[in-house]
Amino acid sequence: MIMELKNKIVSVIGMGKTGIETANFLSLRGARVSIMDSKPGSQLSELANQLLPEVEVTYQNCEPLSHSDLVVISPGVEFESSFLEKPRQKGTEIISEIELASRINSVPIIGVTGTNGKSTCTRLIEKILIAGGKNVQAGGNLGTPFISLLDQGTPEYRVLEISSFQMEATLSFNPWIAIILNITPDHLDRHKSFEQYAGLKEKIYQNQTYKDFLILNHDDPKTSSLGGNCLAKKIFFSLKNEMETGCYIKQGKIFAHINKFEGEVFSLKSLSRGLRWQIENVLPAVATALLLEVPLASIKKVLESFTGLEHRLEWVCSQGGVDYINDSKGTNVGSVCKSLKTFDRPIILIAGGKDKNADLSPLKKIMKEKVKHLVLIGETRGKFRNMLNGSFRYEESDSLEDAVHKAKGKAGKGDVILFSPGCASFDMFKDFIDRGNQFKSIVNNL
Repeated sequence: MIMELKNKIVSVIGMGKTGIETANFLSLRGARVSIMDSKPGSQLSELANQLLPEVEVTYQNCEPLSHSDLVVISPGVEFESSFLEKPRQKGTEIISEIELASRINSVPIIGVTGTNGKSTCTRLIEKILIAGGKNVQAGGNLGTPFISLLDQGTPEYRVLEISSFQMEATLSFNPWIAIILNITPDHLDRHKSFEQYAGLKEKIYQNQTYKDFLILNHDDPKTSSLGGNCLAKKIFFSLKNEMETGCYIKQGKIFAHINKFEGEVFSLKSLSRGLRWQIENVLPAVATALLLEVPLASIKKVLESFTGLEHRLEWVCSQGGVDYINDSKGTNVGSVCKSLKTFDRPIILIAGGKDKNADLSPLKKIMKEKVKHLVLIGETRGKFRNMLNGSFRYEESDSLEDAVHKAKGKAGKGDVILFSPGCASFDMFKDFIDRGNQFKSIVNNL
């Protein structure tokens, strides 16, 4: 569906990076663009300076223009927001930035979604395809908006990280290869229920045809049963079982049955430190590469050298035989559970932060199995306290620095100090990046 944009009156809601890029893209194509944000101008001046002169700006008001032909919402804007009710009643189309971009895009899309691991998997696919001689662009929720990629040349493939927020206002978005890594409860402070959240993840394959591919995690209870009515060819990955069509682990090695390839891909012993704890993200990347017939040598080269992404099970250093791991991007319960399962050594866990209305109870059992000691920070300390109800020993800290020192005091040779908060960061930090960087700085100055 190619959109005619010239002289269209478009309201863009949200003046973050995505909103700015969207407004400029539309303006360059002759649309009459207005951008709105609930924040005052004093907080948005730096971003506003990035807008083209033709774009009109409204502060402290997200109400779209009453005569808008189209409304485009940024990921941070809820589709059910009250200020969207009037255009909805008028029948004005309300879409997300990725929906807009997909209507203009002419390049095959590889879309990666799931609760945890999206960024690592997206980057890994990008690097493997490039190593295999493919012309590739990566973006989406990864940091570069999809809309921005459309003015950066025409690659062979675009690899996009897709969040549930972005999927709220999509209609025709259709990746050639759709990947769902896992689905566990998250963002329930925004989505009404786990079912609604999961439904948004599932939208990634709703428009796929028999020409497309759907890659699913066979080990994840939610994803293993998806795609029953999907026309795309399903490919599974598993750490536990052999797959008739897909990738799996057997005897410490990656095997695959995909396309014409059948056999061993790689030994886990040769994985880079950055991937050693993220095999669940490696397998769908390998599956994608084999679908695109990337040479085995290129796949191996990247798996041996990939350093991983910051703040995602990132090894910081070893001190006194103790490994310090920065998993600040672990902002939900499912992520913490996966991170805890990664290690077969005693763990001192630092957790806590801003509440996302999450149910913490799934942590209780696994902490008893895997965690030697727990140190709590942030506003969720009381919620953790109530969940544990005296069943598990822990300490509390008013600062991250104090938490790290307390964790160090409980750690012995061979232990892991894991910083995996399971919560948002905004109670004590600018964002998860700031939180992770502060953790690394504290550790490196011990």
